[in-house]
Amino acid sequence: MSASSPPNLLKLAALSALAFSFLLMSAACHSSSSETESSQDGVIVINAPAAGEVRRVLVNEGAVVNRGAPLFEIAVEREAAAPAPSPGESADARAARNFKASEAAIDAARAEVVKHEAEVLRLTPLVANGQAPQAQLDAERSLYEQAQRRLQQAQDASKQAQADLLRARQPGAQSNIAQAAVPRLETVVARATSAGTVAVISARPGDRVTLGQPLATLRTSSP
Repeated sequence: MSASSPPNLLKLAALSALAFSFLLMSAACHSSSSETESSQDGVIVINAPAAGEVRRVLVNEGAVVNRGAPLFEIAVEREAAAPAPSPGESADARAARNFKASEAAIDAARAEVVKHEAEVLRLTPLVANGQAPQAQLDAERSLYEQAQRRLQQAQDASKQAQADLLRARQPGAQSNIAQAAVPRLETVVARATSAGTVAVISARPGDRVTLGQPLATLRTSSP
């Protein structure tokens, strides 16, 4: 009996060690699963409220925001309904009205260019002196370039409207000048739906976004 005891004791010790190791592994797996689940709690995704172009990002990653705080400005282009032609309106009068609307669009686009150009000039020395972040200047430069493109588009549309006007004033011109639908830009603001910390920003100025596209992720405080 004494001769067979050591092997039995060794076998029991090995089984006990194996069982203890299994318990440790099970506990570790349970702990890891709990941490993964908790890391997913309190995360809120901010989606685009409309399709358009991101004009400004108003926060940085790591910023603490309150519920309702503005996070993004999105330029949404909506086509204004063309005014109905007046009864008996001639092709000449309609073309003149279209040309006048195109000139107004140029004035509005030029005002945007001037505004953003002034902001770029204001921010440049501040960034050089460390009084403003480089990202703010980069965003404003992007807006300035976009405003320049819109001005060019408005000028091209005005040239076409002027050509239509000249054609309408020629003898025997047909009353077939199309009504001009002048696009207008609206600014839509994406806001924080809860207080928290901005964890990830996934949209930048100049990006085209669709309705419901994720823009940022907020991490709320643990209850």
